[in-house]
Amino acid sequence: MIILAIETSCDETSVAIIKDKKVLSNIIASQIKLHQKYGGVVPELAAREHSENIPTVLQTAITKAKIKLSDIDYVAYTNTPGLVSCLHVGKIIAQTIALYLEKPLLPCNHLDGHLYASLIEDTWTFPVLGLLVSGGHTQLMLAEKHLQFKVLGQTLDDAVGECYDKVARMLGLPYPGGPEIDVLAQKGIVTYKLPLPKNDNTLDFSFSGLKSACANLIDKEKEHIQVNNFATSFQTTVVQVLINKIELAINTYHPKTLVLAGGVSANKGLRSAVLKLKMKYSNLKIIVPKLEYCTDNAAMIGMVASYQIENK
Repeated sequence: MIILAIETSCDETSVAIIKDKKVLSNIIASQIKLHQKYGGVVPELAAREHSENIPTVLQTAITKAKIKLSDIDYVAYTNTPGLVSCLHVGKIIAQTIALYLEKPLLPCNHLDGHLYASLIEDTWTFPVLGLLVSGGHTQLMLAEKHLQFKVLGQTLDDAVGECYDKVARMLGLPYPGGPEIDVLAQKGIVTYKLPLPKNDNTLDFSFSGLKSACANLIDKEKEHIQVNNFATSFQTTVVQVLINKIELAINTYHPKTLVLAGGVSANKGLRSAVLKLKMKYSNLKIIVPKLEYCTDNAAMIGMVASYQIENK
């Protein structure tokens, strides 16, 4: 069973070839440089870039996988959530290929994709607890079986990735700001006192208050701000909140597998803290995908499609 998967939900154009849940190719064309001067993703520019990139990315994926277009059995694509104009490009390409080949078309959920990226090189034991952290989403999810995740808690305002990018902008760091803060956080120490946002007994998150507290502190310190120490203080606070919520969910729902997923799962501080939970919960399987599968990519969409087919 060979699946051609397409991902165009934001600013990465990606095509992957998956055969029997094995990744034969996973090609990604990033648009970061295009959007850097705007400080964020411009949807119409991103959609135009997808249209220009997709032919080369598609051909490269097929060539690297060492298959012919006619070998494909299914065509999968990201249909939601994402930037509408960007999703539209991927959908049209997927529909065209599926129609030309007379093969089934499989729309896939982008958030499911991030969670299923953990299955590219590992396996789950149910129930599965997933922490999905990205620029647009912060959610704790639980699944008793494939493709049936229940949202246990989510952000009530800003997503954690958005908070990172906004705080980075306050500090004068380039876009995307999350990775920049992560790098600086390895060089500093905790010297700034920041509030633990929504540090309560619910599984919901809130980062708007933390963002405001950062803005007030940065404005107060102005040119005297110690950027490395501020980055460390900020990241330590964010990671602590995420770990607190994970532990609350673990102790409430007793999962057998914990999955860290989404673009922010590439953060070194968070990855380290999640993996350290193994020392406290020895019977819990913890999966943190490789960095190449944390950010948006088509391989994760191909994995969702594989399990859609299997669990019809």
